[in-house]
Amino acid sequence: MYTGLLKAPEEGVCHLFYYCCMKDGSFRESELDTISDKLVSIDLHKKLNFKDEMQKYKSYVNGITDEDIYLKYLISIIKPLRPLALFSWCVELCTADGDVSIEEDRLLTRISRLLDIGDTEQELLKRLMTQRRQVGMEKKF
Repeated sequence: MYTGLLKAPEEGVCHLFYYCCMKDGSFRESELDTISDKLVSIDLHKKLNFKDEMQKYKSYVNGITDEDIYLKYLISIIKPLRPLALFSWCVELCTADGDVSIEEDRLLTRISRLLDIGDTEQELLKRLMTQRRQVGMEKKF
């Protein structure tokens, strides 16, 4: 299973981002662009082969039986020093296709709780990331 495949924080971040993008059941081009941008912006492209990581992800994702255990595992690998930043990127990935499904919203709630982010901060970050996306698309505040 995944516990033997993932060891480095970079892998944990990459797989968490994949999981966020795939939570609604599809992986749209806009999400791929966003995840690529995020992974390159934090220099993960120098440490990981994204195609290999996607293959690893696909090899175990259908075997995840407990989402909380999986997310705890990823976060334990990542060891985030800046949980709000990590959470905001998860929100950005879930909103990249223009819609947040019920499943994605539940996922974001789970992630925020595991990162010890309160409800107020969580809702503020969701609204912020949604509005930033809208400004980027509409080119107006």
